[in-house]
Amino acid sequence: MPGVTQQRAHDGKLLRLTIDQPKGNIFSGAVMRELTAIIRAAQSNRALRAITLEAEGKHFSFGASVEEHTAARVAEMLPVLRGLVLAISGSEIPVAALVQGMCLGGAFEVVLACHFVFASTDARMGVPEIRLGVFPPVAAVLLPRRLGQAVTDSMILTGEEWSGERLHGMGLTHQVYPADSLRPGFEQWFEATLGKFSGASLRQAVKAARAAMLVGLGPELEAREQQYVSELMKLEDANEGIAAFLERRTPQWRDA
Repeated sequence: MPGVTQQRAHDGKLLRLTIDQPKGNIFSGAVMRELTAIIRAAQSNRALRAITLEAEGKHFSFGASVEEHTAARVAEMLPVLRGLVLAISGSEIPVAALVQGMCLGGAFEVVLACHFVFASTDARMGVPEIRLGVFPPVAAVLLPRRLGQAVTDSMILTGEEWSGERLHGMGLTHQVYPADSLRPGFEQWFEATLGKFSGASLRQAVKAARAAMLVGLGPELEAREQQYVSELMKLEDANEGIAAFLERRTPQWRDA
């Protein structure tokens, strides 16, 4: 059945999580809950040096489920996304995203929470929510922490998709590989670095490295969720944008 598969590798030091959700590897609420549970449970495994977040097919993910972003459902969905982001952000086991093809919206927000991002040369990442008349609440919190205000403004306000190579120049992607070398490239890197380190010491290093990033993270994510639900979704245009996407038509903005 489609969902999330788990595979142990490198003598149990690596846990591979692979999303297999045809078509587009959509980050539905069910997928996000499953990932959250697995990552939280993995924290008790002292042998692990890394967890990878991967996806089957040509594209990492087209994003979160738009159907779950309607006014009737979004208040239930956003805390699920927040739970996954906090599980990854606070993981003492480094989480590495291996991104190929398109990685958009909620999927890119999840990737922003990861400790490492490895991308293929065909990778394209972004938060296109403004095209639907909405904004990405998690990216609004994580992008300033990861890439600064100028990049935050540019990505969120334009909805542009940026290449893995462009993001590598900004420090987000750790390495960029040809599409057919993404996993082998990561595994070679893992063997030369994290796989050789003390698991206990690595957890302490992760805890220290992430301390500043985690300060106030949960409350800020909740604040942006509240803005999304209580302000944004009261706008006619936000509801029109979601409806137009689901109905496969051009939105008719009323600026209201």
